[in-house]
Amino acid sequence: MDLLTMRSTLRTKVGSPSTTDVTDATLTRIINAAYREIGAKYPFTELRCIKSFVTVAGTNRYTVPTDLAVLFRVWDDTNKRKLAKRGVRYLATIPLNLADGNPTAYVRVKDWIQFVPTPSSVLTIQIYYLTEVADLVDDADTPVLALAWHDGIVYKARHIFYDERGDVGKAIYAKSEWKDWVADKPSEIDQEKDDLEDVGVVVESLGNEHGGGRRGARRFMRNADFDFTG
Repeated sequence: MDLLTMRSTLRTKVGSPSTTDVTDATLTRIINAAYREIGAKYPFTELRCIKSFVTVAGTNRYTVPTDLAVLFRVWDDTNKRKLAKRGVRYLATIPLNLADGNPTAYVRVKDWIQFVPTPSSVLTIQIYYLTEVADLVDDADTPVLALAWHDGIVYKARHIFYDERGDVGKAIYAKSEWKDWVADKPSEIDQEKDDLEDVGVVVESLGNEHGGGRRGARRFMRNADFDFTG
């Protein structure tokens, strides 16, 4: 469903107001708000990405991709091991004379990550992360989410529309409709993990980094290699 179709559908669902009363720009903004909220709250394979980069000997800080929203995992592909995630305060505990070597940990701060210890050689690092949802702008733009979720964006947008206008009764109804729609909607990750479990692969929960949605399908293979780049 493209933006034009979603906007037309939403306009119908909110009583078909004229473009004078409710502009296309307003509906587009609300649709994008719904799109971002769904993308951040529920797990989708389309919004998860693995990218690679190489380190430089003696350099410990590296810029993360601009579309990175949540960093799930950092993997040293050269030495085939996961790096431990540390908080910002960990940086203050690093000895000034710490020798360079193979990193065992990393710290994420804003738009960069720092490796500890500083890499002493060229390493291939792979990061697994949640991407930011890009707003729909042109009428022909379509959400990256699976087609089955496009209707859900409209349902959520209707709730946002009435909530912004303070129409409590309609907002409550629209929220109820949204909750009924999404209650039994599986995500691609929900569906694909069944195959992993059927073949006996051990999976690891990624915790609650991804917006606190009700579905706990944030899983990734514990010791699997990252075998593709973006």
